[in-house]
Amino acid sequence: MSTFAVGFRARAGRAVTGLLALAASAAPLVAQSAPPSAPRPPRPSLVVVLVVDQFRGDYVDKYGHQWRQGLRRLFDQGAYYTEAAYRYASTMTCAGHATIGTGATPQTHGMISNAWHDRALGRDVGCTEDPAIRNVTYGAAAARTGESPARLATPTLADEMRAQLGIAPRVVTMSMKARAALSLAGHRSTVSTWFDGPRGFVSSPAMGTPGRLPFLERYLAAHPVEADADAVWDRRLPETAYVHADAGAGEGGTGAQFPHRLAPPPIDGQIDPTFYGNWQMSPFSDAYLGRMAAAAITELQLGRGAGTDFLAVSFSALDTVGHAYGPRSHEVQDVLARLDETIGTLLEALDRHVGRDRYMLAFTSDHGVSPVPQQMQALGLGGGVVDRRAVQTVLTTALGGSVIDSNTGAEIYLSKDAASKLAALDQREWDALRTNLEQIEGIARAWRTTDLLAGRYEAASDPLAHAARLSAYPGRSGDIIFITRPYWYPYSIVATHGTPYGYDQHVPLVFLGPQFRPGRYTASASPADVAPTLGRLLGVTLAAADGLTRVDAFVAPPALPAQGDAAPAAGRP
Repeated sequence: MSTFAVGFRARAGRAVTGLLALAASAAPLVAQSAPPSAPRPPRPSLVVVLVVDQFRGDYVDKYGHQWRQGLRRLFDQGAYYTEAAYRYASTMTCAGHATIGTGATPQTHGMISNAWHDRALGRDVGCTEDPAIRNVTYGAAAARTGESPARLATPTLADEMRAQLGIAPRVVTMSMKARAALSLAGHRSTVSTWFDGPRGFVSSPAMGTPGRLPFLERYLAAHPVEADADAVWDRRLPETAYVHADAGAGEGGTGAQFPHRLAPPPIDGQIDPTFYGNWQMSPFSDAYLGRMAAAAITELQLGRGAGTDFLAVSFSALDTVGHAYGPRSHEVQDVLARLDETIGTLLEALDRHVGRDRYMLAFTSDHGVSPVPQQMQALGLGGGVVDRRAVQTVLTTALGGSVIDSNTGAEIYLSKDAASKLAALDQREWDALRTNLEQIEGIARAWRTTDLLAGRYEAASDPLAHAARLSAYPGRSGDIIFITRPYWYPYSIVATHGTPYGYDQHVPLVFLGPQFRPGRYTASASPADVAPTLGRLLGVTLAAADGLTRVDAFVAPPALPAQGDAAPAAGRP
């Protein structure tokens, strides 16, 4: 039986429990609705989900004055939830995109992080890694890996649209990352594509089409990414428009200061291999995705049929740039300034080819990012990298032998013997081990995963433990889960994320379309609300969502379809 089938049935009760807990905390906010007399907007012909990887919630206030086009339109004309935040601890790309796509938290959808240790295989695995297949390439280079949503344990909104709507939707998703494109799509799609370095954009036969997708084959042949090989990334705005000092402490990337050349000039027509990684870590990759999404809208006629189609685009450059330069950098600000233009152009394409009143859109992010530790140290606020050797010493002393099979972020996986000894510790013995772990510089809290899964911590009295619990999944989480102190990292990198602190959890959330009342909403909200909210307006039920329906932003309560709205039983015009 598939991971989806087993996981869905095994966690149904737990998902309901999580939903009730969240609903209890937010019920007064959800109860708000528009007056019944408000006219009901037409059923949308296209659902659009835009995700910007690593978009901190406070970027709107810090850098929003630099935006004039797409981002400005979203925040000025949309229903903008200023306090939206993830409720779980593992604020990582795969977990976030799966939460956006399904409306569930990692405890339900199973995508606990970008990677975890597979005890059966004896190695770390990526969240969308699928050794049973090979990706489909569109150039001369052969695929090196296979990717699929096989480990996603719950259906996405797009999956439920395929199952419940009378006319099957076209489902199109794209990103630089497989874990973004696939987690938003679900288990089948018309087109799902992502970038694989020198192999270019690829697709997966697991999504329903075993060979090359005609749209991708045509578009990629006509628009090779290598056209940017000579590109130089310089500031879009005058230097005085950027805040903070350039070339801050700890910054890395392709150089600490502008301009950034993506690669040395080609020699004998051969492009330097460094181009592909540097292009991905630049605003040029976002612009390419925006153009490809606009082409998909027109060529695939998204939103032009009798049913409701689904388009999701996850822009990844902000994440790769943020990891290399940090959230205060001029590079991060410039990616956002250019993304403002890219999204503006995409919205214009939607207005032109679909119709401004014929689509509804959700905009959010998968996580934020921590400041660069060196910059926090200079301000006297601490920060650094946890000494994993000290962790090893504490565990070896308590459990004996070589105990760590794998470390993936803040998850510690033990050897079989060490895991058995950990499970056999009584409460006093575990408390002593936990205390020693929490005395290591940079570690704030540590838990046995079995204790988290058993629900031994109350959400109200221990919010950090509750956040860790929402990230835990049987058979995938490590034997011990820890959380670092603010501005501390579990491994060495310029800047990263993956904690339950505000800089990682707080992200923007915007709904745009005739179905939503524009304005700023200060109610507690979460990206887990995206799928339930959009689904409610489509008449689509999500079986295992942990998020809430944002009825407080609805122009009118959902109602029975108007005469003539009913869809045919199957097929397309």
